[in-house]
Amino acid sequence: MEVNYEKMLEDSNQIKNYIKTEIASLEDQLLTKKESEKKWSALEVIEHLNKVYDVYLDNFNQAIDRAEELNDNETPDMQRTILGRFSIYANKPKGKKRRFKMKTFDFFRPAVVPEQVHSIIDVYLQKKETFNNLIRRARTKDLKNVKIPTALGEKVKFYIPECFEFILAHEQRHMVQIQLAIDKAK
Repeated sequence: MEVNYEKMLEDSNQIKNYIKTEIASLEDQLLTKKESEKKWSALEVIEHLNKVYDVYLDNFNQAIDRAEELNDNETPDMQRTILGRFSIYANKPKGKKRRFKMKTFDFFRPAVVPEQVHSIIDVYLQKKETFNNLIRRARTKDLKNVKIPTALGEKVKFYIPECFEFILAHEQRHMVQIQLAIDKAK
């Protein structure tokens, strides 16, 4: 199967632009307000995404650095794992709804101090740009057989293009959650 890096970049930029234009300019009160103790605020969701990037960005970078360049006439191919396919499907929202309710791992739970509002968003936008640059770099590499570990550890790995898709589906899911948190905070 051929990898569609351009679609990944388009989806990723759409998420980045949403945070940059719609969320970053909101009042701190809207960003930090929680519907209930069990629900996350919009800012907590963004901090959660920062923690996810902390786990994956270095792994992407190292694997892409080690991968061989594609020949000029080669197109990037990808393979998929069963768990990867399911994880992408389970995370990708259906319209404005999240398909499944999921618990997060403790190390991905956000801890937000209200004074950090804009620094959390700035850090996210920086990490998002790093992610986009990794997708751009991946376009010229042979990553068909290259896997990286997931947050579940070394025993569970995804192929790099599949992992890009997983991260994007996970972010799309959380964009729905951010919008719901903002709507409830108003």
